[in-house]
Amino acid sequence: MVFFEDIEIEKLYEFIQNHFPIFEDESNSDLNYKRNRLRHSLIPILKSENWNFHKTYWNFHENENWDELFSNHNPKKNFITNKMFRIPHDTWKALKSSAKKELIDFHLKQLGLYPLYKSGFENFNTQSEGERAYLENKNFVLYKSKFGDLFIIDKKSPVFKKPNAYSEGETLCIEWNLNKFKIQNPEKKYNLGSPKPGEKIEIRSGKKEISECMRERDIPFFLRGFLPILYYENRPIQILFSLFAKDEKNYPKRIFIE
Repeated sequence: MVFFEDIEIEKLYEFIQNHFPIFEDESNSDLNYKRNRLRHSLIPILKSENWNFHKTYWNFHENENWDELFSNHNPKKNFITNKMFRIPHDTWKALKSSAKKELIDFHLKQLGLYPLYKSGFENFNTQSEGERAYLENKNFVLYKSKFGDLFIIDKKSPVFKKPNAYSEGETLCIEWNLNKFKIQNPEKKYNLGSPKPGEKIEIRSGKKEISECMRERDIPFFLRGFLPILYYENRPIQILFSLFAKDEKNYPKRIFIE
């Protein structure tokens, strides 16, 4: 419930009242259950760090129309559409080791995945004290740079799929990670491209390597080859960070075309 705002909670509660019986589960106060330990121990810590649960959740989820959702009941509706979570660095650093594992396991459960093995977590947690922590198995990837956020990504996430470009009349459309970018392209000079190693992009003060721009935005190294780049007459002019996360701004903000 921490991922929803008050008005959304009210709608959800009203919907449940009209469709299901409501009762107090006698196990809700029993700390032998992990869900209760999370509620009583982990969530207060996250709240004390001023973690905006609602913003974090919807940065990586398709924002549903609540009225439509509750009027068309589908209990199998999957809210986690892009199968990726991003946990703020400050939140991670504030937690003790046991709480960190519970945090990871909680989000893996939201993805329908099994908890992380203790040995795997301990190795990842130790790595996170260095420059970069990385753990990959057949189902998911964990990644965290030294001062960057923690990424928990399902291997089935659309973030691992190549971007798609197509034309709608005189408009170029680029889609990736369930997001879309549009730009007027009457002369067909804009196109979706892939940067070459060491390729630079024009910015206000000169030129900058695309790989460096992605590193500064904390884009995991294994996703940088997927992130769409807008080209103009075969030269890169804008990195479409907004397709990675809706609150990200494309870079550079202003397109430089000679």
